Parts: sequence; C-alpha cells; structure tokens
Amino acid sequence: MADELRLDFDPLHTLGFLATDWIEAHCRVPGGVYEGEPLTFRGWQVEVTVNHYRIAPRAVADPRRLLAPFPIRRSVIVGPQKSGKSPWGAGWLLFEGVGPALFAGWANGGEVYRCSDHGCPCDFVYAYEVGEAMGMPRRKSLLGLLAFAESQTANVYEPLQTMIHASDALSSFVFVREGFIRLPNRGKIVPLSRAAQSKLGQPLTGGLADESGLYTAQNKVLDAWQTMRRGIAAMQGRTIELTNPWDPMENSAAQQAFESRRPDIYRYYRKPPADLSYANKRDRAKIHRIVYADSPWVDPATIDAEAAELVETDPAQAERFYGNRLVQGLGAYLTEGLLDGTKAAIDVPSGSAVCLGFDGSRSGDWTALRAVTMDGHRFTPTYGPDSRPTVWRPDEWPDGRIPRGEVNAAVADMFTRYRVARMYADPRHFETQIDAWASEHGEDTVVQWPTNSITRMFPALVRYREDMAEVLSTHDDDPTYRSHALAARKVAKPGDKFILGKPSEHQKIDVLMADVLAYEARADAHASGWSAKTEHEVIFFTR
Repeated sequence: MADELRLDFDPLHTLGFLATDWIEAHCRVPGGVYEGEPLTFRGWQVEVTVNHYRIAPRAVADPRRLLAPFPIRRSVIVGPQKSGKSPWGAGWLLFEGVGPALFAGWANGGEVYRCSDHGCPCDFVYAYEVGEAMGMPRRKSLLGLLAFAESQTANVYEPLQTMIHASDALSSFVFVREGFIRLPNRGKIVPLSRAAQSKLGQPLTGGLADESGLYTAQNKVLDAWQTMRRGIAAMQGRTIELTNPWDPMENSAAQQAFESRRPDIYRYYRKPPADLSYANKRDRAKIHRIVYADSPWVDPATIDAEAAELVETDPAQAERFYGNRLVQGLGAYLTEGLLDGTKAAIDVPSGSAVCLGFDGSRSGDWTALRAVTMDGHRFTPTYGPDSRPTVWRPDEWPDGRIPRGEVNAAVADMFTRYRVARMYADPRHFETQIDAWASEHGEDTVVQWPTNSITRMFPALVRYREDMAEVLSTHDDDPTYRSHALAARKVAKPGDKFILGKPSEHQKIDVLMADVLAYEARADAHASGWSAKTEHEVIFFTR
C-alpha cells in the first residue's frame, strides 16, 4: 500500500494504517450498493488518513503534549459530490472518539493493539512492525461536527449513527442519544451549526467541518468554524474539513486553508486536467472518470447523464460539484483553466531584457512588482540577500505599513540584474518613490501609469486576457499571483467597458494588477521596436 501511495515519508511513521484497519473492523458502509459491508478505505481515503496521522520521526510520547508528535495540525479534503467524503468523515470521528488516535511511542517488536484492552468487546488486534508508531485512545473525547446549517450536519451525522447501530461492538459502549452521541467517560460527538453559538465554545478535542467551502464571513459560519478551531487548539485537538470545490470569489474557510502558507495543513485536491473542457461531452466523461476513480460505488455513466442536464441550466454548478473544479461566479476576470493552461517553468537568467509592472499601496492592500520577458513569460522576481519575492503584505511589516526602503531596494536590484526596457507604475501612494526611480533610470523608462483610467485600463485588460487565451503569454507557478488572479472580478463601466475590483476586503488583486502593467509595458515596448539589444525606449501616449 505504501508503494502505491508513493509516500514521501517512512510508512511506519504514521497511525494511518492502524486507523484504516480499525475503521474497517468496526464500521459498515452506511448506504448505497455496498451497504452493510466493512468500510474499506480506498485511494484518496487511505492517502488522506495516512498523511493526517503522520508522526514526526523523533517524536516522544508525552501525555502533556498530545499534539507534539503530529506535523499535521489540520487537513482539508476537496472532492466531488458522492466521492465518499461523508462516510470517511464518520469513520474518522469514530476513530478519533474511541480509537487509538494518539501517539503511544514506537514499537520495539512484538507489540500489538487490542481493542479488548480499551473497553471494546471486539476481537480486533493490530500487530505493529518494529519501528512503527503505536496508538492509544484519548481518555475523554469531545468532538464537534459543524455544518452550514443544522439540517446539513445529517450528511455525516446520519452515516455516523448508522455505523454505530450496525456494529455490535461499537453499540455496546457508544450510544446514540437525542441530539448527540455519548462516548466513554462522558465524552460525546455533537452536531453543531452557527445557530448553536452557546455550544461552539465548549472544550472540544477535535472537530469536523462539512462543506467548509460554504463558510464565509457574510453568512457568519466562517466565524463559527474559527471559534471552534480556537477551542480545539487549546484542548490539543486537530480538525478536518470536507468540501466540494468552492467559489474562488467568496473567500470561504476552505479557500483560506488552501491559500494559507502554513506547512502544517494537509491539503488533498485531485484536479482534472486543465485542457479538458467540461462543456464538451467526451471531455466531461473523461473528467468524471478521473475524479471518481477511487469511488467504485459511483457509476460515471449516471454522473454523465445528470451533469449533461445540469449543464443546460447551471454549468458552473455542474462543473464544481461533479467535475471537481473551482469555477468562479459571474463577473470573474480569469478562470482556473486559463491560468493552468498558461503556466510554465522558465528560468529567467540575470541580464535578460524585461519590462516591469508595479502596483503600490500604503496599508491594507498589498504592493507588488512583476516582470515579463520579451517573449511574454511573466514572473515574480526576487531581491536582496534572502531572495525575497517582490510582493509585500502590510501585515508582515511594523505598523502594518508597506516598507518603502525594501521596495526601493527591490527596484534598484531589478535595474542592476536585468536590462529593464520599461517600467509602468501605478502612482497611488508611491508618487515620490516613482519620481525618484524615473530620475535615476530615465523618465522614458519609469513611467507613471494610473490604473484608475478606464480608457487606458480596459484595452490593457482585454489584451492581457486574450493573449493568455491564445497562449501568447505564460506565467510562473506563483500561488500568490494565482490567488489574486482568481479573485479579480470585472466591474462594469459605461460603454461596455470594465475595470477590475476585488470581491471582498480580504481578497487581494494587487499582484495581478502589477502583472497587467508589466505586460502592457511589454506590448508598448514591442510596438516601439523593442529587441534583445534594446535597453531604453522613448514612450509616447496621451492621457
């Protein structure tokens, strides 16, 4: 199994295989064509379980530091409709509640885990290999199951109840009560929603969020989930999020987790190839077979038929829920497929001829500098002794203000490292600095280019997007650029024109704006005869 999963760590350094065997021995499939059979994890279910329960190689069992052995603090799983997320989540809750989900040291040889030693009447025995991580149950587990609405908790809660009733062993010491499930030592599993505010702050030891792609600041469920997570962290617990692909313009809990730079979040998302079109019947069938490859209980032909009908009325919903793709709502400027189809790994050596784009801010918004080569490859350069990317977030700097000295150093580095033909800079909040750069490098090279000019910005946006669609331009694999590009939405202006806006204050588009400016600088430079030997060109335009 470890070879099939292609793990990047020692397969003995996890409680995941113990977890999959324990769940198979105790839980039954709650419905569908495999109803009543042992709940055997497959494909992604095994991969997620093994990674979530990974143990640090030098971990030491310490009853006062229960989380210390786990490199993964929480996990987020993205999958299409009916791919097995809910039964997996129910099995996980039971394992966390009464199974050996805590680290108990390393096996020296001959050790076994027996359920009968921990109050379970079944005959399950797991024999550890030498050097394998061993598990033990938590003495008292308090687990929360959060959903967008109270009725939605049934997605996981009903399979959970069915699994308990179907198991003679579990039903002898795990009891389904009215509104909760009673665990040993007065532990419990409780279904929760935003409406149950008084329950969200209780001392939970773990939590599962169902459909976290729907949790937003606007509907208040994001706040409820964050409240739960804070309490769980204080009780040395961990969390899981299950979701369908989210709308990238809503800044949901799932999106925030995927875009976080924290290394202790495990993210699982099997995306179909970007070059397959969901609008095409043949491609759509291929997509379904890819995303449901680990779900033998799903007949792709049935999905094909249902999706074909849904495509007629709501193609975005069909592609998101069955095609397992991020699909923006109305007004999106760029699509995930367009970004994935133009991504390229290209090294841009020092001395290359480039154009630059700069979008500045004071606080709140980000400041970014992007570069583009003569042949249209766009990238985020680095600067300084630490090779920092030329993107500045105000919350990372003292007083929440963009560091002008760092930006000046980065611009100077660009002109030293590359042959800069043109630099277009949005002057807002950086007028003085841009004047200084123009004075040093030439007013025909560094030019103020206000992005609030509709007559200038609209054609630049159209050119940028159309050239990407024709694959006349590529970009680096920069997750920050990608996030900003997917967040941008079109803001309608008179004359069938548009500019770009952000869907919420928390979602930024500054790196995209800098990229558009760099690309427009390149286009104008080419129109003026830019060549590999050109270092500076004269710019003519009307305001």
